Amino acid sequence: MMLTSLFFLTCLTIILMAIGRQIWSKKASKERTLMGVSGITVFIELIKFTQQHRGMHSGFLNGKLDFEAKLPILEENINTLYSNLLSFEKTHNYPTSLSAHYPFKQWQRLIKNNEITSAESFQLHSGLITRQLDAVWDMADEFSLTSNHHEYIRNSAQQLVKTLPELAEALGQIRALSVQVSAKQEMSADKKLQLLFTLGKIEEHHRNLTLSLARSTDRRLTMFIAEIKQSTKDSTLCQQNPDTIFQEATHVINEVFVFILAGFDDLKTKIKSH
Repeated sequence: MMLTSLFFLTCLTIILMAIGRQIWSKKASKERTLMGVSGITVFIELIKFTQQHRGMHSGFLNGKLDFEAKLPILEENINTLYSNLLSFEKTHNYPTSLSAHYPFKQWQRLIKNNEITSAESFQLHSGLITRQLDAVWDMADEFSLTSNHHEYIRNSAQQLVKTLPELAEALGQIRALSVQVSAKQEMSADKKLQLLFTLGKIEEHHRNLTLSLARSTDRRLTMFIAEIKQSTKDSTLCQQNPDTIFQEATHVINEVFVFILAGFDDLKTKIKSH
């Protein structure tokens, strides 16, 4: 009888320990995923400021000299975000192979290059942002967001770290290219094709959204793209004010980023409830 009781007690202890381990594991996994969201939102801000720097730098190199005073402020903000991101990685034992240290080195080389053309600046910035976008996806995967076993969390994360940032990036490219054209007051055939191709990418990303943008943002995005497309086709873009284009584009892009960050807030709530 005593042996039987001891047997059942042992079995119960093992079961309770297994349940406790499962609960602890689930809680630890949830906490790590929530930590990942905080790192990813810093990365999203970094991408936004890098895009702004690309637009201003391209405009400055094409003769928009009043952008020169604004560039150091942007560069300081970007350096601070890299510092915050690297501190986050260190705190959370992030894999060295996926570290933001590599795009940071690329960024440092870019801003130290004083003999660069507008076209080269655009290409180098765009290459850096592509690397940043890949790094955001890696971080989302490492913290079990884009690979989450909950379908809603997984699908939302994929939109927030890929489709929406890629939409914002295509808009950022349009901003930089449009500012180049309007600052230089010249549109080459190659630049025209580049603008139309990028506008096509925006329309494709827009169609692929499963998270609906706010109605006002969606309307402003559609109107801005229609205006740029028309002025590109009839070659009147080079006659427009680069400041106005930069401000209009920035307004649309910032609204997309506001939507992304709000999406992450919603995602955190969903993660906590699962």
